Order: sequence, then structure tokens, then C-alpha cells
Amino acid sequence: MKKDSKSLIIFAIFVIIFLGIFSTLYYFYNNNIFLTILMLTPALSVVLTKLNCKEDFKDLHIKPNFKENKKWYFFAYILTPIIAFVGALIYFIIFKNDFDLFGSSYAMDVGVTSKGEYISNLLLMILLAILVNPIMGIVQCFGKELAWRGYLLPRLNKKFSTQTAVIIVGIIWGLWHSPIIAMGYNYGTENPILGIISMIIFCIVIGTIASFLFYKTKSIWCPVLFHSALNGIDLYKPSMLFMSKPSNVFIGPDVLGIVGGIGFIITAIILFNKMKKINKSF
Repeated sequence: MKKDSKSLIIFAIFVIIFLGIFSTLYYFYNNNIFLTILMLTPALSVVLTKLNCKEDFKDLHIKPNFKENKKWYFFAYILTPIIAFVGALIYFIIFKNDFDLFGSSYAMDVGVTSKGEYISNLLLMILLAILVNPIMGIVQCFGKELAWRGYLLPRLNKKFSTQTAVIIVGIIWGLWHSPIIAMGYNYGTENPILGIISMIIFCIVIGTIASFLFYKTKSIWCPVLFHSALNGIDLYKPSMLFMSKPSNVFIGPDVLGIVGGIGFIITAIILFNKMKKINKSF
């Protein structure tokens, strides 16, 4: 237990140092390359912690265990964007006047010559986005999931119940984003405190789903795929596809909003309750 506490402190030190360095570089240079590198530093912190504490790497759950968990990988890959677009649908049912398919920023970018041709283009693009976009973010998501789910969660789970450990990791993950959120990333610069609070809540919700997939598959790769599928939606967000005016990021239709993300909130509540009985042994 003392060894775990020491390694957690060392891990936290590395995480904070890297966060300070790359968020500062992002602040001064406003270059997304620093954000990309920052996304990899939690995994680097794990590696440096392991080396510093002379620990092996066998307990990081890198084996995919794909054969016996095909359905969970399928759910992570395919259901994630579906849940996101269901949230968007609910948003536009509530806020009907916000829906503007042919005046959307995506429609303006591609140019609408005929409505039928545009709809066909849009449907094909959404299909490709669902199938291809998650693959593009695998590396960055591995950088985070190796740390939060593969390393931190099991160690906290030795000290706390599964549900409590999941909440703590979600809070830590959300706070880890706070410097760049305060700079306007995701939520803009008008409400930095509200943005940080919203990000913490979002990370608890998404972290709950990722943690459930981790426990079910005993592997970080299913959470990585889920995380990457979720991030892939950002390339063609519902607000870009279906709105002509600026969206309220705290409401929707994108997944960061409480209405746009309602599908993930409901899913997280259901899975959180199931974690009372989940087998946390590895």
C-alpha cells in the first residue's frame, strides 16, 4: 500500500509538470501541436513513474482481450456516435428553430447545388465519419486512457470502492483539463469557471462509461476506442452539420451540452449503478 502511495505521488508530480509546461506553451503560442503532445503526457508520466519506482509494466492492461469482448468493442465503436446524434436529435426536437440543414456551416463549406445531392453527401460523410474518424484519434486517446484507466483507476480501487474510484478519476481527469479550459478550449473564454465545472462533470460522465468498458474487458483498448469515437464526433459536430447560428456549448446540440450529451448522461447513470456488482479483479 505504501509502495502504491509513493508511485501515485510520483505519477501526480510528472502529470502536473507536463501539464504546466505544455499548457503554458499553448497559452503563449496558441499552437495545437502543444495540445496534441499534452494528450500523450499522461501515458509518458506512467512510463516515467514505472521506471522511477522500478516497477514492471504487466499491470497496465494493454492486452486487448478482443476475442472474448467483441460486443463491447462493437458498442464502443458504433454506439458512441449514435448516442451522440440521438442527443442532437433530442436537442432539435426541443429547439426546433435552431435546425437549419441547408444553412449550416458544413453546407456553406461544401456548397449546396441541389438539396438531394447535398443530403446524399451529408449522409455519406456522416457514415465515413463514424467509421473512419475514431481511428485518427487512437494515439492521443491511448495517451490518456493508459494513465486514467490503465494505471490510476485500479490503484485507487484498492483504496476505495469501484464507484468512488471512478468518480475520483473523473474529477482528476476534469481538473487536468482546467488550464486549457480556462484559456477557452471547448467552452470559450466568457465563462471559464463554468467551463471548468462543466468539463469536470463531462469527464465524470464519460469516465464512468470508459471505466465500465475497462472493467468489462480488463483492457484499456475498449475505453481507448470509445474515447476516440467520442472525439471523432468533434470533426463534424452536430452544430456544424445542422445549425447556421452559433450554438450554446453548455446546452447542445453537441455532446458537451447537457441536452446534446443526454444520451451519455443516461448511459453513465445506468452503468454506474451496475458497477456495484462489477468484478474488479484482474
